[in-house]
Amino acid sequence: MPVLIQKLNPINNSQMKRIVLVMVFLTAIIAGFGQKSMRQTASNYLKSGDLDKAVEAINQCIQDPSTAQDARAWFIRGNIYLEIANTKEDKYKSLDPDPLTKALDSYKKAAEYDTKKEYTEDIFQKLSWQRNNYFNAAVDAYNKKQYKEAMTDFESGANTLAILNIPDTLSLFYAAACAGLANDRVKAKQYYIELIHQNYNSPAVYIALSDIYRGEKDSANALKVIREGQKRYPNDLKMVLGETNVYLTFGNTDKALKNLKYSIQKDTTNPTVYFAMGTIYDNLSADTLKPVQTRKECFNEAVDAYQKALKLNPAYFDANYNLGALYVNKAAAINDVANKLPLDADAQFNQLKKEADGYLEQALPYLEKASELEPTDLNTLFSLKQIYARTNKLDKLKEVNAKIEAVQQKKQ
Repeated sequence: MPVLIQKLNPINNSQMKRIVLVMVFLTAIIAGFGQKSMRQTASNYLKSGDLDKAVEAINQCIQDPSTAQDARAWFIRGNIYLEIANTKEDKYKSLDPDPLTKALDSYKKAAEYDTKKEYTEDIFQKLSWQRNNYFNAAVDAYNKKQYKEAMTDFESGANTLAILNIPDTLSLFYAAACAGLANDRVKAKQYYIELIHQNYNSPAVYIALSDIYRGEKDSANALKVIREGQKRYPNDLKMVLGETNVYLTFGNTDKALKNLKYSIQKDTTNPTVYFAMGTIYDNLSADTLKPVQTRKECFNEAVDAYQKALKLNPAYFDANYNLGALYVNKAAAINDVANKLPLDADAQFNQLKKEADGYLEQALPYLEKASELEPTDLNTLFSLKQIYARTNKLDKLKEVNAKIEAVQQKKQ
């Protein structure tokens, strides 16, 4: 009996389109499952330690449109390249010239595509681990006085956590300090500006940045930064001293003195403040454009300020040296006057010589203390040589000449 075969109704265009769409959708699903399977394969290779196969699988996965924005795929890729970066096996070390950068870039992509924050904690743990590696490497470099390398590693540590928008101000602060030690003002400025933007809680940041601007002869920004710091730390004396340094650098001695006097009212135990005041009066006493009486008053003020600094800290080298040098310069100025006298003014000449020698005697204990504190400082040694020769202390002169020779030979 013949089989009855029914005719099929022709498929219209709209039906055909639906079939095509369904087929495309099914194909996409199949492809997606295929690439997710490849993602799992990469993860399995990572667990088994087959890093070459893991790299091949995961890169195939992220290059496919269906999984190119898959957070888990990028997270696994980060783990694979991090493992390559830390492997000790030569056959895997050669898989990539810069695996650590690829690992960090992968974690960044994973965080970007992880809209549900499923992998945030896992990514954070990986990044924290790598940040600590950078931090420890930086500390090692710092201890070896390799400040440039330490700076770079501290910065890399901060950048690692920045992938998740987590500020690492500690690493950044240390990077800035190392940049200063490496004499890299450009990087130091960059770090300090970023620390201020991140509200790092330390007056030292404002003072350090102001000091950089001072070194660049940029008085406007030097003062601007200090003023910003004063708003944030209105009761911090260090900010007042930072402002004073700006005034001193750019020759505004009146405002500098005003600040120092205010500082002393707030704190009478800081030898640095008295020393700074001493240096201002010291310079004013040497200013030949000022009236004689004003210069004498400034000389006495300088002596008083230096002595107060030394009372608080007898081992203050700069204060000892400056006070000794102040007396030596006073003696030199008197000698200049004496040498310009007429040849028949013997009595006046002898009187001035005696006065000058008196100042040299006053200088001696401070310069000798300075030399005791820093035995190789040639400026101190030459000052002592001058005094010993002038005051006819021949044994002391012989000793200081020997010290000078020893220092100079050591520096050759």
